[in-house]
Amino acid sequence: MDMTVWITGKKAIRVSFIVFLVLMAALAAWGCDKAEPVEPQGQEDAAGGDETAVEGTVTVTLYFRYNADTQDWLAPEERTVSGTDDPHLIAMQELIAGPAPGSQLHAVLPNTVKVLDIGVENGVCTVDVSKEILSDANQVGVSASGEVLALSAIADTLTEFADVDRVKLLVEGMQSGMVEGRFVEDFWGHMGLPEYLERNEDLIYKSPS
Repeated sequence: MDMTVWITGKKAIRVSFIVFLVLMAALAAWGCDKAEPVEPQGQEDAAGGDETAVEGTVTVTLYFRYNADTQDWLAPEERTVSGTDDPHLIAMQELIAGPAPGSQLHAVLPNTVKVLDIGVENGVCTVDVSKEILSDANQVGVSASGEVLALSAIADTLTEFADVDRVKLLVEGMQSGMVEGRFVEDFWGHMGLPEYLERNEDLIYKSPS
């Protein structure tokens, strides 16, 4: 009686052990399938260059002088450029570079100006530019309207960015004081340089409907 029970128990143990081995073999086979290398997503696109080209471009809206009905306005030019720098910096550099060749738009800033620093904090974009914005102003004309358009073009271009509400313009790190015999606060000698530049929709040209 006891012997029969012991044999039955042993058979049961052997059956359980065999089932255990089968399960382990199945798990090992499944694990091998999962361990096969998978090609990273996007690798083919990156190799082709298309995805990299898209990620390496910035589209900015720039404002330049436009003459219509014997009056000067600002008109937008949308431009896509290659670059991985801060988009605010790219926008300012492109504004300084001037409108596209052959367009009906005109430059508002001397193309010799350099951006020394730029940053955004609490909705204010602070831009520090070189002294050429004062010394080379004759490139674009130093009239009262030209001064208004230049400052408004900076404000309108940079406030196209969602994180910018207004702009603080510095010349060689200053908003007042002398730079090579010129008072920064006077700017081009007409309206002067305000503490903040605000977006001016009134100067943006709107086609007659």
